[in-house]
Amino acid sequence: MAKLKQIFAALIIAGLGFALVPQAAADYRSGLLAAKKQDYATAFREFRALALEGHAPSQFNLALMYHHGRGVPQDYAKARQWYTLSAERGHISAMNNLGSMYRRGEGIARNYERAGFWYAKAAPKSNTAKANLAYLHRYGLGVKKSNTLAFKYYKEGAEAGHAQSIFELGRLYEKGRGAKKDMKEAVRLYRLAARKNYPRAQYLIGEMYHKGKFFKRDYTQAERWYRFAQNAKYTSAYFGMALLYRDGLGVPKNAKESLRLLRLASNRGHRIAPYEIGHIYEKGLGVKVDPAQALKWYRVSADRQYSKARDKIKALEPKG
Repeated sequence: MAKLKQIFAALIIAGLGFALVPQAAADYRSGLLAAKKQDYATAFREFRALALEGHAPSQFNLALMYHHGRGVPQDYAKARQWYTLSAERGHISAMNNLGSMYRRGEGIARNYERAGFWYAKAAPKSNTAKANLAYLHRYGLGVKKSNTLAFKYYKEGAEAGHAQSIFELGRLYEKGRGAKKDMKEAVRLYRLAARKNYPRAQYLIGEMYHKGKFFKRDYTQAERWYRFAQNAKYTSAYFGMALLYRDGLGVPKNAKESLRLLRLASNRGHRIAPYEIGHIYEKGLGVKVDPAQALKWYRVSADRQYSKARDKIKALEPKG
């Protein structure tokens, strides 16, 4: 809900550069207000009418609704169609989102070259697109592999205050990619991104305190930063908090809460969380020993390519 409000709030600014007659402008504002109130039927009606007349921000909003299934069935083909029309009319966010659809292969064969094309067109006016373009250069996906270019784009975004770019620039400093390895600078950037409410950075700071990596172990600080990331629904933060509750570090020991958080993390695709659930059932940690349940959860983790889970399955599966 909060994220959706942020998206549509940004669209108000995006629409200002497109001249509309007074009635059309009023219809566009009505669409935005309706979307904020989750009255998607009204939003769809207002945006579609303007989109058919070639209004790029309305085309973008219509694409968003199809992309995320807001008020209409999710339809990647229609989302891509409307993003394309909007992007061709110069809408920057449409260019970026279209690039992301190609990068992820949403409703179409994955195409990193097309992703790079649209990110590059949007990058001069979008730090998010610039960060996405940096990612492609970092891994050589559809564009020239170049840590130097990745560093350049992330640095430009970081200097503009873009939280994702700040975090990723920190990663390059930590790994020594595109710049000399500098852990102190990396941590400074992680902290900066965390203070800008970037969940990955908040989780990473929490993990550093939890494991005593770079910082002295401090479970109170670990809990604090995990909690920030968890509030933003960052999957790994549920896992980190589960371990704190399991071991009673920085929080009271609570096996029930640990299991609840591990289940949440697993439901969100975390690969190690189901392994830990399996361990709980295998050893009877706060629950009744249940080898069948343990095996079930180890298999989930193994399917997510966690090697330790495969070892557990071999040990628990009936012989012969």
